[in-house]
Amino acid sequence: MILDKETKDPKMRLTSTYLRTPSLCLMVCLLVWLCVCGLVQAQSIHPYRTPQAIALTSQLLALSPLSNRRLKLSLSDWIQTAAVGDPIPLWLDRRIPSDIVLSIDIPEDQTNKEVLALVAAQIDAEIAYVDRYVALVPKGSAGAIEWAYWSLCSNPSQPAMRVTKKEGLEWSDGTDTRQIWKSFTEQYRLMSVSNSSRLVTDFDRWRAGRLDATNPAAIATLLLCGFDEHLNWPADKSPSIELLSESFERLRRTPGGDFVRFQYATEIPKIGKNAWQAWRTRWPQATLERVSQNGPAKNDTWEILAPVAAHRELVESLAPPAKAKPANPNPSNPASTKKYTGVYRGEILKILANLSQQLSLQLTPKDLSTSLARQEVDVSFKYATLEELLAKLADASGLKITLEGQSLVVQAPER
Repeated sequence: MILDKETKDPKMRLTSTYLRTPSLCLMVCLLVWLCVCGLVQAQSIHPYRTPQAIALTSQLLALSPLSNRRLKLSLSDWIQTAAVGDPIPLWLDRRIPSDIVLSIDIPEDQTNKEVLALVAAQIDAEIAYVDRYVALVPKGSAGAIEWAYWSLCSNPSQPAMRVTKKEGLEWSDGTDTRQIWKSFTEQYRLMSVSNSSRLVTDFDRWRAGRLDATNPAAIATLLLCGFDEHLNWPADKSPSIELLSESFERLRRTPGGDFVRFQYATEIPKIGKNAWQAWRTRWPQATLERVSQNGPAKNDTWEILAPVAAHRELVESLAPPAKAKPANPNPSNPASTKKYTGVYRGEILKILANLSQQLSLQLTPKDLSTSLARQEVDVSFKYATLEELLAKLADASGLKITLEGQSLVVQAPER
């Protein structure tokens, strides 16, 4: 095509105009070059710097509403209450009994993270951070679980594993492991995964639950961690399920074998000199290598080889403070402006007792028979006001549930 001559074809004329503009021509050439070189492919992402992980870190550092109170209820009830009351999604490893009764005096000015640590200590567990979820797992397994997630999420050859999915995954008590895993692999269009004999055991089940707004790497890690397994997906092989404790122990037998590598650029200056030096003192086993960048505007990049926990601690201070809760225009109703998202499953009176404790309300049953109080409900809700949540619970139970000043009143329906 001769660019100096006009053409009658509007598309040709438009193309000719673009190509006569040097900056646009250069831009087109640059895009072509990037595509050819493969630089537009997704790069590794820091598992603790996703928007979901940042939001979780901020909320963990906020003051807990349980400060200076006594926590006394079952572990499963507390998890349901915490999921509704605060945006901190909790995952209970299937190896930990859910009927453990918590009895903890929470000191004043405790953060959500400190309260979680108190709960974990009482049930002889520890905490693993997996994207936007806090997993309560058996002692000695958190490091392996976080490594399993990191190895999937930061794998540049499998970019689909780290893309956040809003639709999530949900199942009931009657769903066995084979059904859930099949639903997961089909929903996220994963390749066929070789399953272990434990994962496909017919009589085995995960607890009823749901995983919302996270990535497939996190879902796979959380689903498998209770079976002491992990999803392994090398760049040149099909994905497979392997025994996590054996994989992690094999790495640990090699000095630094369980360390993970990541490059930091803009994060290091933001952390600050004092925090940077303090971090290096706390993690002397970490290996640091300065990678110089070309060009006058390029900052030095640090390539850090360290345990997963060290990588999380390094960027933890970069999370913004949790947003202050808006002032309540109706002081007589302590939750009139709050929105609730979660799932309530279990006996209706226990659910209302947990909700009352969370909101500092007085639960007042009136003429309620034992059979009505112990009936089971299963209620899911998203961005619901307190009034909408109570209406859902009332509809599911057939009871009359009302908020009267500082009392949550529950009674049999009028005949």
